[in-house]
Amino acid sequence: MSTATVSPKVAAQHELHITRVFDAPRELVWKMWTDPEHMKHWAGPRQFAATNIVNDPRPGGKWRLRLYTDGFDAGDGELKKFDLWQGGENLEVVEPERLVYTFKWDQNPGLSANVETVITINLEEHDGKTTMNFHQAFFVTDKDRDGHVRGWNSSFDKLQDYLGEVQTKEGMNGKQ
Repeated sequence: MSTATVSPKVAAQHELHITRVFDAPRELVWKMWTDPEHMKHWAGPRQFAATNIVNDPRPGGKWRLRLYTDGFDAGDGELKKFDLWQGGENLEVVEPERLVYTFKWDQNPGLSANVETVITINLEEHDGKTTMNFHQAFFVTDKDRDGHVRGWNSSFDKLQDYLGEVQTKEGMNGKQ
């Protein structure tokens, strides 16, 4: 009997790792990931609106959302409309430190549709700041992975901006 293995280098080519430090407490960052009212403000790359968000943040709970734009340049210099649906299932929910869920596009021009990946988010708080370690695997192609790198980094930039807005509002309302 023979066993097939994948070299660590090849496996790493089909994985995505992003680490971000947010100037916000872990409980607030957790809410951003699990509460649809917060998710609508940052989910998806810049120029995309997140709508139709549902999330049942418990193991076995489903999540789903729509990303829409009427003008996004996917790299070819042309502004195109996109109406992208995605969803999956929450696999592991350890509030406020770990979230694991499946991710699948319904259809996505330019990336592999019908491919399910698993996303793992670990949150650690130090001195009022939260380090987020994000991992997504496994991608079919480097192009798929690289498209997600751009999309997630843009989303996380929006998340940082939104966290600042929320904390400013809370500070003005005396809730800090």
